[in-house]
Amino acid sequence: MLGAEMLHVNLMELPEAALARNTLGDRWDGLLQRAAWLARLRPDLGLPEGEALRRATVCKAALGLRTLKELEAADGGSALRSVLGSEAVRLLEAWLPETVVLKGRRVRIDYGGEAPVLASRLQDFFGMKEAPRLAEGRLPLVLHLLAPNQRAVQVTTDLAGFWQRAYRELRPQLSRRYPKHRWPEDPLQG
Repeated sequence: MLGAEMLHVNLMELPEAALARNTLGDRWDGLLQRAAWLARLRPDLGLPEGEALRRATVCKAALGLRTLKELEAADGGSALRSVLGSEAVRLLEAWLPETVVLKGRRVRIDYGGEAPVLASRLQDFFGMKEAPRLAEGRLPLVLHLLAPNQRAVQVTTDLAGFWQRAYRELRPQLSRRYPKHRWPEDPLQG
């Protein structure tokens, strides 16, 4: 009987150990960050936020598992979908995608900061008049417009304003520094 009690106690401690060690990794963080944004955008859904959401998801994922290693390998997405419910999952996928497609490439969105960030090469935005928005236009993406060296030359939510003002000043510098790349005078025709 004592062995069964010890096993039960240890299984109950599994989620706590995972939370304390923060060993669940980036796979879980991205999902939880997206869900946290959904909770902010739609408080009417009554979703748990922050640590409560993380704890509920980890506890759900730990059901039936025996070791921390099993929990680390578990599918956080299934556990999170179970915690959120079908309506919230539908909104999460529609409003807050993991990636967007720019010039045929999938680019991951970072939901971990004050606002969602999309970091991609400046050339990926040629031809775009406005910055992409999430959640049916409710949530602007912060764009990190990267030079060919993968460093941000501009951080903005106003792509149209960037094209009208800053790009004209940056274009000659970028052309000199990166002559193998195309820097059109009219980036909207890019």
